[in-house]
Amino acid sequence: YIYQLLNVMCVLYYNIIKGILMLKQSISVKDQFGVKHAIQATVDKHFANTQSSSNVKHITVDGEDIRPSFEMFFQSTLSGKIFKII
Repeated sequence: YIYQLLNVMCVLYYNIIKGILMLKQSISVKDQFGVKHAIQATVDKHFANTQSSSNVKHITVDGEDIRPSFEMFFQSTLSGKIFKII
């Protein structure tokens, strides 16, 4: 029981720290059809200085968190759309 409790506490602590180090930012993306979308991105603390897409951890579109591919495209598993930061 104590091991399970410690495990849960570690997971909660990790998520709290992760939340502190990650920030929300409004950005614009285009889907593969050229349609522009204003969305929320979760970025690391360096994004404010760099404005680099490499500092974007994931974008949130229609409630779905989408992580980037190696090419920094974000493909939705719900809609099938592919987004690129502009």
